[in-house]
Amino acid sequence: MNKYYGILPLIIAVSLFSGICSGMNDYVGISITLNGLRDGDMLSRYPLTYTDTIDGGESCLWDLSNLKPGKPYISEVRLVNDSTERYRITELRTSVYYENRGDTLIFAGHENNQWRLDFDRCEPWLTNSMIYGHTSFDMLHGKGIYCDRLRYAVRGYSRIGIDATGMLILPEGDTLRNVQRIHTLRTFLHNYYPIDSIDCDITEEDLAKASAENRLLYQDMRRWYAPGYRYPLLEVQTLTPGIGGAPIMQHTCYTPASEMEELLSDPDNHELRELIRLGKTIGSALSDASLSANNYELRGGDDIRYRFDQNRGECTVDVHYTVEKATDVEFILADVIGFLYKAGSYHCEPGEEYSVSISYGNIPGAGPYVLYICSGDNRYSEKFNK
Repeated sequence: MNKYYGILPLIIAVSLFSGICSGMNDYVGISITLNGLRDGDMLSRYPLTYTDTIDGGESCLWDLSNLKPGKPYISEVRLVNDSTERYRITELRTSVYYENRGDTLIFAGHENNQWRLDFDRCEPWLTNSMIYGHTSFDMLHGKGIYCDRLRYAVRGYSRIGIDATGMLILPEGDTLRNVQRIHTLRTFLHNYYPIDSIDCDITEEDLAKASAENRLLYQDMRRWYAPGYRYPLLEVQTLTPGIGGAPIMQHTCYTPASEMEELLSDPDNHELRELIRLGKTIGSALSDASLSANNYELRGGDDIRYRFDQNRGECTVDVHYTVEKATDVEFILADVIGFLYKAGSYHCEPGEEYSVSISYGNIPGAGPYVLYICSGDNRYSEKFNK
């Protein structure tokens, strides 16, 4: 019997990933807010013949323009038993489970008609704290059943982080910028045991011995996210036995950007795509005069009057404002080509004075950046450098 039987659901476990920005939440491009799982979402996934050869870094280019996607299959997201925390993604006759735990989406297990695997030590799949260049390490441990006649165990380690940014050219020829690649590398040992076995777990000693003998499996998973699109556009997964071994399984799939643009009731990403589109024009039209460190004149329109102030010492931009009628005022911090860093929305009443302070100290690069102040259907913008 092939010793890798039962591994296929691991390699095809999908990484599909809601909410409104409330308060001033920090995120850099990818977050639970804009990229979280939503009950009822369905997308077509197209197989591709593609191998990612880019090690990582900034200003990368991934060109899919010469590739022809294969026959699509459907991927569907559902809540499990009306839970607000546990989701199931079903595709290719396999169900993959994820759970929301605070600001983190974790990979919890998967099953099909042959086997089931549940993790009690789970790897993060998506977090609000992910930024380019930062990597986290976690232990991976799970147990399951294969064909109701064998027990199954997995133990290992997982490394995850955003390791590359750049442009992605889609098969239909469109180019998306500010794309970020999440790279997950699992290093693990898996074993099968008789169904009546008492000893059916992998110890740390087993893991260390397998590592010394180069018997571990390496599962490399890469996902590409673009601002304004909830789910990954491209995913590449490779399973390799030992260091230097030839891949024994590969799976690559692509989701057209147009499908995510047509998702029902996803106003957050729709608004972000519109902001990016407008930001290219607005950013190029802003004069360098708006880069002054402090500008105390009142700005705005009939709906809102505000004063914009940059505090370089504290690395903040501050807005003091009043509104003419009850409304929600939204603040969005982005770069001049529309890459989103922070967003927050506040309900305001007339006759009151409000102040908002937005930190930009942890944002990479020197700028320029744009703070958008949105009141009703009106948008105002302030451009600044770090």
